[in-house]
Amino acid sequence: MILILTCVDDPTTDAVAHELARTGARVVRMDVGDFPARMGLVAEHGGDQWGARLVLDGQVVELAQVTAVYYRRPTMFSLARHLEGQAQVVAREEARLGFGGVLAAGTRGARWVNDPAMIARAEYKPLGLQIAAEVGLRIPRTLVTNDHAELVRFADELNGGGVLVKQLSAISMRDETGPLLAYSTPIDVAEVSSEDVATTAHLFQEWIDKQFEVRLTLVGGIPFAAAIHAMSERALIDWRSDYGSLRYEQISVPVEVASACVRYLEALGLRYGAFDFVVTPSGDWVMLECNPHGQWLWIEHATGLPIAAALAELLNREEGTG
Repeated sequence: MILILTCVDDPTTDAVAHELARTGARVVRMDVGDFPARMGLVAEHGGDQWGARLVLDGQVVELAQVTAVYYRRPTMFSLARHLEGQAQVVAREEARLGFGGVLAAGTRGARWVNDPAMIARAEYKPLGLQIAAEVGLRIPRTLVTNDHAELVRFADELNGGGVLVKQLSAISMRDETGPLLAYSTPIDVAEVSSEDVATTAHLFQEWIDKQFEVRLTLVGGIPFAAAIHAMSERALIDWRSDYGSLRYEQISVPVEVASACVRYLEALGLRYGAFDFVVTPSGDWVMLECNPHGQWLWIEHATGLPIAAALAELLNREEGTG
């Protein structure tokens, strides 16, 4: 049994489920957000192991029967409406530790893509950059600080090179038009106030000259790479800001880069990762970051790279084969 934990409306997950259905795999799809309002949880330890099951709309999932879990951005727990303030905080934390703990314990032998605990660790960008350097990937010079004087020093040592500020988290604010996405932004350090820098931790990074960028999707050790060519000034800074100006092509990955990315995922306990690289005018590959649950469906549509099929094969793989 393959358990998919995701939101109700997710075309990316639909593509994986479709590929799994073609293999005849037994697939059950649920959303963590259905707990506790609609989903029941029962787990009892009888001295040997947990007997645990999830119940949703009459469907029962015995966690001991789950061989693989595809975890892709499920929604938050649906708590009772009468809970407010501290009661809501406590209920959400109890749900996280109870539901999440049972899920982790009850699927000990299952293959996760990816384990949420590993995802949480991998979302620390400073840790990711450190591991990238350790496995042999080139990374940009980077500063994380709330100290304006350190930012000035950092910029001075780049000898006139550009400085970008990047958001450390994936959180976005909203207004009446929808989400306000934070893109990589070039800054003039002389115009940045010490008060602004002091508000929180900021990630500053040197600008890397680009020939093009690469989204390298690694699925169970198999790399799928697409060159991303920016056709506008905005996209040249951050391609996410202007999808309409992008051109894609399948490309091969240098063996040493692919091997280093495999070691990167192994170091973080991941089976899937979406790596972003800059390829410099001289052909060097520079890793910017790795998203442990990054998007990939639009790349498959644009290039024909069989990422959904690879994910389905990974989830359906026999135990002991990676």
